[in-house]
Amino acid sequence: MQNGNCPIAKSYRAVSNVLPLVAKVIQPPPGIKYKCPQAVVAARAAIARTAFAKNLRPQSLPTKVLVIGMLGMAANVPLGIWREHTKKFSPAWFAAVHAAVPFIAMLRKSVLMPKSAMAFTIAASVLGQVIGSRAERYRLKAAAAGKVSITETSGVDPIHLPVAKTKDKHCGDAVNWNAVSLQLAATSSTDVFC
Repeated sequence: MQNGNCPIAKSYRAVSNVLPLVAKVIQPPPGIKYKCPQAVVAARAAIARTAFAKNLRPQSLPTKVLVIGMLGMAANVPLGIWREHTKKFSPAWFAAVHAAVPFIAMLRKSVLMPKSAMAFTIAASVLGQVIGSRAERYRLKAAAAGKVSITETSGVDPIHLPVAKTKDKHCGDAVNWNAVSLQLAATSSTDVFC
């Protein structure tokens, strides 16, 4: 990685040279310490006291990463559905994208996961957003396709279906159908032929 000429090695060297500069810029001045807000500390403590967090804490790191990633993905599916109904980069869109972040972050810290596991939880959350938005797009397309009736096609004659000669009771009357074709026009499926 230090001497290679492949694109991954070059990218690694470029990022490793930039990250110390970024860390230096966002480092607080000496003597100033950032404190987590009291509400966040209380919420994280409440999550840490749950049986779920207590049982997950002693598990191996891959197990924790998988469980928290799956929870992040599951929490982001409905948010992805909501995001599909918002205007891009609007306040509602930002809320839909970031609503699960505090919960996942607090859950990650309450089960004592390292910061390096953030990459997987972020990727799982993005995957949940994509799954939710794509599912909603497909649902909306299917709903729109279901509303199109046969007569809404432009420039096409109504469809004719041949019907066999039968005797059937419909609305209490005996109906004798002739072997003529039915013309589907502007009748809806809720019309009753009595």
